[in-house]
Order: sequence, then C-alpha cells, then structure tokens
Amino acid sequence: MKFAVLVAAFAIQLSAAADTVKLNQYRSLDDCKNDRNILFHAAPISGTCYNIDSQTRGIFFNTGGFLSSRFYRNAGCNGESIGVSGAACIIRDEWNSFRLS
Repeated sequence: MKFAVLVAAFAIQLSAAADTVKLNQYRSLDDCKNDRNILFHAAPISGTCYNIDSQTRGIFFNTGGFLSSRFYRNAGCNGESIGVSGAACIIRDEWNSFRLS
C-alpha cells in the first residue's frame, strides 16, 4: 500500500513539473534552445499580459494545461495574434506580448 501511494505521489510531481507554465526570454534562439543567457523569466498568471522585451530574440513558453494562450503583434496584448499551446522555443519575429489563457 505504501508503495502505491509513493508511486502515485511521484507521478503527480512529474505531471505538475511537466505542466509548469513558463515564459522565458533570451538574447537569441540558440540561447533559448540551450537555456543560457536568460533575459527574463516569468511564471505567467492566466489572463495577465506580458510584454516582450526589445532585446529578446528567442522565447521559451510552456502553457501547461492552458490551451488558448496567444502571442500578439502589439504590446499590451493587442493587434493580430497567434494561438499557442504546449512548450517550445520560438524566434521572436514580430511578437511583442503574450497572454496565458
């Protein structure tokens, strides 16, 4: 019985770690892929808009279980947007803000 409880607790920890929401900003896409030279780190809160710093060239996001998150062309989460879910390093391109939802 103790073993089953321990295994279940471990599985919950792994699941929680995999679903940790993140928004990390890096100087380059290579830095993002190698998790070095981070400019900013955020653990986004659902519904809050996060502006992307002008120095950022690579962005790592993990939306956890949130399936309607978006990157926006304009600061303040305005303008044209693209939906994202899951986790990835992406090149910043024209994206200037992010909202987890």
